[in-house]
Amino acid sequence: MTLDLGTARGVDAKAFGKPGERTFQLRVIGATEEAAGLWLEKQQLQALSLAFSQVLAQTGGEETPATDLSFFPDPPDADVHVGRMAVGYDPADKTIVIQAHDLTSEEDGEPDVRVRITSADVAQLSTRLKEIIAGGRPTCRLCGVPLDSSGHSCIRSNGHSEQPVPRDRMQDDDDEARG
Repeated sequence: MTLDLGTARGVDAKAFGKPGERTFQLRVIGATEEAAGLWLEKQQLQALSLAFSQVLAQTGGEETPATDLSFFPDPPDADVHVGRMAVGYDPADKTIVIQAHDLTSEEDGEPDVRVRITSADVAQLSTRLKEIIAGGRPTCRLCGVPLDSSGHSCIRSNGHSEQPVPRDRMQDDDDEARG
């Protein structure tokens, strides 16, 4: 059964934990005060941010500072660990439609949560998503791998890696050298 929140009265995103160990939640308050917490992976959050930026570029929306949902209920009416998500634009009412499917839901089934978000709220949320993503671990400018406190040995920096070469690979290289 789909929880249809209608047009969102409020929407926000939050990150929990320290960089490298964070979890992410999209928090939505619907038109009738129902609330949904959509738990996302960082890659899903990045894809959602990109989709929002593309929609805003096509519709002329402007990104603005995000607002905080301090009144978000705990627990929400729906708590969904998102496996699949669809984002679309409805030109009839100029809203962005999000349909979220739980990890455990059937492949062809109805979404677990559906919500419409106004362009102004999407603009605010887009700004907030970019802040959250930027607040993570910095990435290596050469290889894109996240840097952590234990250091980083970049394979692109000088061609060397701290990863051991498998023995069978070393044997093949020796055989080729002998000819």
